[in-house]
Amino acid sequence: AEAAVLVDPGSGRDRLPSPAVDAMLKMVLFATAMLTSPNYSGPSREMLVSRFYVNEAFYAIREIRAAIEARDASKALAAWDFGKDSWNSYFVILNKSIVEKVGDKFVEIV
Repeated sequence: AEAAVLVDPGSGRDRLPSPAVDAMLKMVLFATAMLTSPNYSGPSREMLVSRFYVNEAFYAIREIRAAIEARDASKALAAWDFGKDSWNSYFVILNKSIVEKVGDKFVEIV
């Protein structure tokens, strides 16, 4: 029950999404802002791939929740590794569009 909070999407005005769900939403918004060209109205390949990695990261969070509820540490660690790889892959895509003027590039999660 407590692990379900990890993936709570929130609803209405009274409940905000969990920090994990909120991070996923912000990942998509940030990728869209960074990877959308003003000269092309369609989604770029990089943006679509970044959304794929966001979906993978969210899948990993749901798997971690299930592992916590099942008290399965090895499954939780496997899900963590999968999610970490998804985040790092997302960072690789976004780092290509971050220049010094914008700020520091994302650092790999180890």
